[in-house]
Amino acid sequence: MALNTPHNVTLTEGQIGVILCSLEYYTDMKDLDYGDPVNNDISNIFNILEGSIDKYYDKIEKARAKRPEEEW
Repeated sequence: MALNTPHNVTLTEGQIGVILCSLEYYTDMKDLDYGDPVNNDISNIFNILEGSIDKYYDKIEKARAKRPEEEW
């Protein structure tokens, strides 16, 4: 099996947050060289995880916008 084989994994928003915070902490502690493949991987992982959260909330907002206004 190749290292570039994609996998679908179910994570909670909290778990994704822990991973993002850990990656951010790691990158803050290092003077990163973005020519280094490992640092590029970290950046890509961060973008994928952050993007999945953004897509989720965009989907929620679109669904809310389609609902009629609630009357009180």
